[in-house]
Amino acid sequence: MGADAGWAEWADELADVALRRFIHPSTGALAEAFTASWGPAPGTAGRIIEPGHQYEWAWLLLRCAHRDTGARRTAALRLIELAESHGVRGGVAINAMLDDFSVHDSGARLWPQTERLKAAVLAGRVTGDPRYAGIAAEASGSLFRYLDNRVPGLWLDLRQPDGAFDDSPAYASTFYHLVGAILALEPLPNRQP
Repeated sequence: MGADAGWAEWADELADVALRRFIHPSTGALAEAFTASWGPAPGTAGRIIEPGHQYEWAWLLLRCAHRDTGARRTAALRLIELAESHGVRGGVAINAMLDDFSVHDSGARLWPQTERLKAAVLAGRVTGDPRYAGIAAEASGSLFRYLDNRVPGLWLDLRQPDGAFDDSPAYASTFYHLVGAILALEPLPNRQP
C-alpha cells in the first residue's frame, strides 16, 4: 500500500463503504449497480451479482482485514462462499447471477477466473483452511485453458456455457487481472497480505 498512512486510511474507508453499501446485509452478496441514494438500481441492473466481483472484493477485504474487528474477514469469506456455491459452473466462475442466485449469464470471461484464484490463495493463507487450496487449484486449471491460444502471448476472453471458447477480441484490461493472479501465487518477500 505504500508508506503513507493516508493510503491505509483510504483503503479502510473503501472497505467500510463496501460493507455498508455494496454488500447486501441479508444475503452477504456484493451488488453491481446502485442509485444515487445507494439503493439497488432499477430493473435487472440492480439485481446483478457477478461472481468475479465477489472474489475480487473478497481479496480486497482480506487484504485489509487485519485492521478491523473481523467484519471484513467474515464478509470476504462469505463472498467466496456465495460465488463458489452459486457462481461456478463446469469448473469456471460464470459472468453473472441475479440476487436470487439464479444464473443470469452463464458465459465465463477470463478475468473472474483470475479473481477466483487470487481470493482462494489469500483465503487459504489467512485461514489455513485446506479447502481453499482446492478452489485455487481448480481456478488455476481453468485459467490455463484460456491461455491455450493460437496467438502466442494472447488469451481467449470468453468461454461459452457449452465449454467452447469464442474467438473474439481479448480485452487489454485482462492483463491486469492475469498479473494479479501471478503475483498472488508468488508473494514477494516481507509482503503483507
